Amino acid sequence: MILIKKYIPLALCFLFGVLTLGSYYVPTAASENYMEAMNQWENIVAGFAFLLGLFGLFYSHYNKITRKVDGWGYSLFVYIGFFMMVIPAILSEGKIMEGTTLTSIGWGYRFIYNALASTMFSVLAFYIVSTAYRAFRIKSAQAAVLFVAALIVILGKVPLGQMLWDTTLGWTGTQVSGIVQWLMDVPVVAGRRGIMMGLAIGGIVTGLKIIFGIERQYMGRD
Repeated sequence: MILIKKYIPLALCFLFGVLTLGSYYVPTAASENYMEAMNQWENIVAGFAFLLGLFGLFYSHYNKITRKVDGWGYSLFVYIGFFMMVIPAILSEGKIMEGTTLTSIGWGYRFIYNALASTMFSVLAFYIVSTAYRAFRIKSAQAAVLFVAALIVILGKVPLGQMLWDTTLGWTGTQVSGIVQWLMDVPVVAGRRGIMMGLAIGGIVTGLKIIFGIERQYMGRD
């Protein structure tokens, strides 16, 4: 039992991890065929994982409905929303448009999904504003730089801000749009590249830890 639950998964992970890693650095026909086969299996496993997650979601909300826990009425909308989109998708064979006419899934996507997505985005706007307010509290030099940069970007992106800039600082001969463009092209790009480099290094380290069996959370608690 220990062999099946512990050593065989570690051996498979090491074997396929090394083969996949080596396939990127050995561009041969065999490595290309291997990567193509792995991509196909990845899609198959992802499909089964999606179904498993869907069943788990339905089972969780079914328990909430049967036990009448707080907010169980919202669980009904999980089933309602699912069937409202899946059944039209099956009937329309996944087509959004039929010529110049919207299909049932196209109508649901445009007038139901887009409306709900816009509503969620509008609600998130209040959280973004509150988060920005807390982040822009000037308690250090770094926070002051962040506040000034954000203020300049806001002024440059809003017509009213451009009018205020031209009225108060127009005598300098510097356009706020030019400052905003410099901020977006130099400091923002540099920060984004630094973050991406950190993510890449972290991903490489995590991948190596999984391949060599140092990181074993994917095997479960046992």
